[in-house]
Amino acid sequence: MKEPQDYKATMKEFEAYRGWFCSRYPTPNCNKRLYEEYSDDESELTKPGHMALKQTAVLYHYPCPDGAFAALAAHIYLSASSLPPLFFPNTVYSPIKVEELPVDQISDAYLLDFVGPHGFVQQLSSKVDCVIILDHHKTALKMLEDGDFEGENVTKVIDMGRSGATIAYDFFKEKILALDNLKGIHKFECCHKLFEYIEDADLWRWRLHNSKAFSSGFKDLNIEFNATLNPSLFQQLLSLDVDHVINQGMSSLSQKQSLINEVLDQSYEIALDNGSSGNCLAVNADSVSDLRSELGHQLAEKSRNHNLRGIGAVVYRVPELNDDQILKVSLRSIENEDTTAISQKHGGGGHRNASSFMLTCQEFEQWKKLLLIIDDLYLQPDLSSSNASPLSQFPS
Repeated sequence: MKEPQDYKATMKEFEAYRGWFCSRYPTPNCNKRLYEEYSDDESELTKPGHMALKQTAVLYHYPCPDGAFAALAAHIYLSASSLPPLFFPNTVYSPIKVEELPVDQISDAYLLDFVGPHGFVQQLSSKVDCVIILDHHKTALKMLEDGDFEGENVTKVIDMGRSGATIAYDFFKEKILALDNLKGIHKFECCHKLFEYIEDADLWRWRLHNSKAFSSGFKDLNIEFNATLNPSLFQQLLSLDVDHVINQGMSSLSQKQSLINEVLDQSYEIALDNGSSGNCLAVNADSVSDLRSELGHQLAEKSRNHNLRGIGAVVYRVPELNDDQILKVSLRSIENEDTTAISQKHGGGGHRNASSFMLTCQEFEQWKKLLLIIDDLYLQPDLSSSNASPLSQFPS
């Protein structure tokens, strides 16, 4: 077997090549393709004593600040280990499949702020030594109740009172305290305020001083949360200064509100689930989709003021899907209005006051057309009965 210093050099070369390979093939399965390429070449890494050493995989919610900071917490802890982890940004609209992961090279897998679709955890847990779930979405809680996370090698922390980032922060800080790693502990303590601001925005609490300004300033930085495409992601997040971000956000808040006002003026009514879930206001937001949370909550307020459900539907296309016929519908609600029941009907999920799902343009047009039909019926003067409801004209 090689001496330790030779082995470290080999791993360093491998990691350098992995960075180039994944930037060339920026897909969730780039690491799997990389291992296959090395295996074909019968390189040093395929020899006994090298590939037998497995790595930790971190799948995190993308593109989402809460998911990115959850991954940062994992990074701080795992950077103290002997082997670097594999980070996989995981989107809700196109979630990673187990077959896309290099499962033969993975010992344990963390699922941060997003557990994947039904069946994913069960399938993954049969391929790796351990699966650890750190999440806070109502959808994850429902899957837990349905038995999706059963298995002796599945650990889960699901807490709807914290965000994914702070759940990960608390989890990994406790682990690094057990290691008595002073450098790692110091990193956790230095960035604690950042995690608090991320949670305050993600849970829509806005309790911290200048929280909305921080959220606005953080968006203005336009950080790429894909750790494969942006290898310096975690260094960027660790270098953030709360006061500087707030100052930057102060100047952009009014400008963003002007954009939101313009879109709100173009809102229209839709029949959620073709009317079975009531009516609310919606907006087309392709140009301002990054403002969907603030836009959606203001839209929900406007919807309630129009005597509709206190839900706002922010509708936009996702360029990464390369399909103009697919729309993402981000629902935001106020007070006790629960959006998850609607989102789950269409394969989506999230929180009570914030969830999303995908819908075809044709399906969404039906939600709009139904309102036009109802309006036409109300305008008809010659209903068969003076006491008849226009809705009674629909076939049962």
